[in-house]
Amino acid sequence: MISFRKTSQAINKWRNCRRGTAATEFAMILPALLLLTIGSMEVGLIMFDYHKVSEATRRGLRTALIEDPIIDLGSLSSTPITCTGSSVSCSGGSADNTASFTAIVASMQAVSSRITGDNVIVTYTNSGLDISGTGETVTPLITVEVTDLEYEFVALYYVPGLPSSLSLPGFNTTRLSHTSLPDP
Repeated sequence: MISFRKTSQAINKWRNCRRGTAATEFAMILPALLLLTIGSMEVGLIMFDYHKVSEATRRGLRTALIEDPIIDLGSLSSTPITCTGSSVSCSGGSADNTASFTAIVASMQAVSSRITGDNVIVTYTNSGLDISGTGETVTPLITVEVTDLEYEFVALYYVPGLPSSLSLPGFNTTRLSHTSLPDP
């Protein structure tokens, strides 16, 4: 028969044993460390995508400044004309040069392939600089916007309770176009 004293000593020895403590503690903190690491990588990817779309917007504006206007600038009044869509439609006017819109979208897609014509809005605004007395705009204000883009999570997609995507904010940039005077 095992004496009470030996049993008590065995229990005390087992209670004071520290073998495996580090492994148990590591197993308890490992999920939090993995979530923190994967979350940090995901935030880095979101920032990279944000930068790409922002740069694509700037590149689209540069292309809009170089290309012929999408609209007839003579029809530009105090109301801005906005052009958008894969089939290029303009509110407040007609699209006279859809090839320019296609070139703008193509230059933006060179930076971020996720951008489509439906995400791009090009707005022409009367800057007030016109040929004296004629009212014909010679220097429009051009704005290029990117809207309705979603960032699809790569790793955090698998974390229960989190959404599968994140809506990116709208990006826009504006610049005064070059002056084009009519032929005398």
